[in-house]
Amino acid sequence: MAGAPARAAREHYHHGALREAMIAAAEAVLAERGLGGFTLRECARRAGVSPAAPAHHFGNLTGLLTAIATLGFEDLSNAMEAAVALAQAEGGSRLAAIARAYVETALSNPGRFRVVFGQRGMDRDDPAFRAAATRAFAILVREVRLSRGLPTSLAPGEKPAGQALAADLPDVLLAWSTVHGFSTLLIDGALDFLALEGGRQAFLDRQAARLFALLVSALATEAEPA
Repeated sequence: MAGAPARAAREHYHHGALREAMIAAAEAVLAERGLGGFTLRECARRAGVSPAAPAHHFGNLTGLLTAIATLGFEDLSNAMEAAVALAQAEGGSRLAAIARAYVETALSNPGRFRVVFGQRGMDRDDPAFRAAATRAFAILVREVRLSRGLPTSLAPGEKPAGQALAADLPDVLLAWSTVHGFSTLLIDGALDFLALEGGRQAFLDRQAARLFALLVSALATEAEPA
């Protein structure tokens, strides 16, 4: 009878929940061990299935990492769009709002965030991955342009390209580097020595608004005619 729960789990996953179970197990492994200790076998063990079972949904470890990264980009996009809507309703800075949303999304699931921007094997030609990544980047480009008082004609999910992207790239890189670097420093604990009271969240609450206001100001200043 000892094998009954495992068999029941396998039957359950066979009928549709394996994908979700594997992603949940993978993210638990990532949270505990990071990418260095991440294996398909361990993820399958945690999900209660055989090492061969995940092949139906993911093919291999690359497929699983790609699925997680796709979810990560979707998280970022959804959080940024929600932040834009709130900032618009409240009359706040849209760019500062998406910057805060980016950081909070990274902190809420650091394992997923590391996969999104990691260099470990991912299928960057996967259609779902490319669509999710393009959407997130397009939101950033759109909000950078709008913060500088420039029009944007990007349709939802459209990839910025060509001459327009080349002109915007320094500003996009400034915004992205600021929020991504701040997120990574917080996740890695590199700023813990500065957070004297209240921990990481309190530090974020104290410093984020000023940091992002400086970013918005820098882009607005750069946009002013000489």
